[in-house]
Amino acid sequence: MKLRFEGVAFDLDHTLLVDNRLERVALIDLIVRIDAGVAPLHVSLERAGTIADEELARYRSEGVDLETVLRRYVERCGGEGGEGWAPWFRQRCLDLVPRLVVPMPAARRLLSALAQSDLRVAALSNGAAGLQERKAAQIGFFYPVLASERIGLRKPERGAFDLLAARMGLQAERILYVGDDPYTDIAGALGAGFAALWLDGGSKPYPADLAAPTATIRSLDELLPLLIERTV
Repeated sequence: MKLRFEGVAFDLDHTLLVDNRLERVALIDLIVRIDAGVAPLHVSLERAGTIADEELARYRSEGVDLETVLRRYVERCGGEGGEGWAPWFRQRCLDLVPRLVVPMPAARRLLSALAQSDLRVAALSNGAAGLQERKAAQIGFFYPVLASERIGLRKPERGAFDLLAARMGLQAERILYVGDDPYTDIAGALGAGFAALWLDGGSKPYPADLAAPTATIRSLDELLPLLIERTV
C-alpha cells in the first residue's frame, strides 16, 4: 500500500461528531437559571430556543466574542447582565459533552484505522477551543485540534488553513481536508491549496456557484480508500 496523501484533516461538527445542539441546550439552561432568580424573565422556553438559534447562527458566522453573544441573548429574553455568565456557560457546555456528543457513523472505525496508518492527522474547527477539544476527546480523536477561538482565524479564511498545514508540517497539496460545509470547509480548503472531500449528508445539494470538491462521500467508511492506494 502507498499513501495518496501524507495527511488528513477534519472539520469536527457534523463530520466526525454530532453535539446534539449542545450550546443551544446550555443557553436555554442559562435562561432557566436566570428566570429562577430574583428577576423572572417571563419568556417561554420555545421563544428562548428560537432566540438561541438566531444568536448562535450569528456567533458562528460573525465570530463575535462570547460575552457579546450572551449579553445579546439574555437581553432579547428580557433580562440583563448576560456578559457575567460567560464562565458559567463555558463550564455548562463542557459538562454537557459526555451526555450529548456522539461520533458520526463509522467515525470510530475510521479513527481506529488512522491510528494504524502513517498519516498525519489534525482538525480545524470554528468554535471555542476548550469545548472543541473536549468534544474531540469524547469520540477518541486525540490529535491536534485548531479552534478558531485560539488561533484568531475562522474558516473559510485562508490563514486558518495555512496554519493547519504548518501545524501538520506538510505542504497543503499533500493534505486531504474533510468537511460537511461546502462554504467554510470545501471552498476554504480548496482556496488554500488542499484537496477537499465533501461529506454529503444528503439534506442539500452542493452549491452550483462553488468549485466542485475533489471528491464526495456519503459515509466515513468511504474515506480510507481515498487516502491509501493498494498496490499489488
